[in-house]
Amino acid sequence: MKKGKNIEMNTTQNDKDVFLAQWLEGEISDAELKELVSEEDYKAFKKIKVGIDVFVEIEKPLDVTFNSIKEKIKVKTNKKPKGKIINLYAKVAIAVAASLVLFFSINNFLFNNDVDYQSNFGEQQIIALLDGSEVILNAKSQLTYNKKNWKTNREVFLNGEAFFKVKKGSKFTVTTPNGTVTVLGTQFNVNTIKNFFDVVCYEGSVKVTSNNIEHIITRNQAVRNNNGLTAYTPNLQNERPSWVSGQSSFKSVPLSIVIDALHKQFNIDFDSASIDDSIVFTGSFDNKDLNVALASVFETVNVKYYITGNKIKLSK
Repeated sequence: MKKGKNIEMNTTQNDKDVFLAQWLEGEISDAELKELVSEEDYKAFKKIKVGIDVFVEIEKPLDVTFNSIKEKIKVKTNKKPKGKIINLYAKVAIAVAASLVLFFSINNFLFNNDVDYQSNFGEQQIIALLDGSEVILNAKSQLTYNKKNWKTNREVFLNGEAFFKVKKGSKFTVTTPNGTVTVLGTQFNVNTIKNFFDVVCYEGSVKVTSNNIEHIITRNQAVRNNNGLTAYTPNLQNERPSWVSGQSSFKSVPLSIVIDALHKQFNIDFDSASIDDSIVFTGSFDNKDLNVALASVFETVNVKYYITGNKIKLSK
């Protein structure tokens, strides 16, 4: 025992709480606590202290309540320390709350199985999935999947645009806010923006489902859901979409979709309140040069544009 501690014999119920309270206050050392309580109680107390010290190495979930602590405390001696008795229950409440916060934070860090990718403005990301499939994520897009369930459920969640090169194997599903794409092994592009949903097949075949309507498409075929799922021929010139090489191309899409693509590539805002952004656009723009891109799009549809800082106003 440390010198300066005056510990007397006593077996009242209150003393069962005192040892834990004084240890949490630092008035009793670890060695002293071991002499005062059973090994089981000592381990339980150490778990509580974890929450106060903000240091944790969890081997199993922490399960502590006030009653269980009171029931577990067994006095090995009749020694009672003199001095200030703190409110045990307030102390345990703090310890339990802190411990649980730490436990769930670390549990989420260690056992969260969601893998999330997010591209920035004007950025592309190349993603290698667990099965060897490859995804190229276009600007300002997001891809998420669950690595724990991957072997039995090859499913990714997409918001934005991405090109997929899927390894042959079990069913592969791309789920978006506007529909799903299901394949076994193929190459295809998916673009989902607001209520717009577009899928182009570059190899193999894919099944597209949107609003309970299904379409099966093969190479050089595409489907689009813009107020109704319709099929069209994209007339592919390359083995992958042009945006992968820095050129965004569009075929008969609303101008609002092109404006959104410009925003994602160049991180610039548009004021289109003065124009009809539902007019159809067919063409392309360069992903690296804003001035060239603006001219390519808006001169094609006879729309005037004025650049002010980081905002572009469109007018007739």
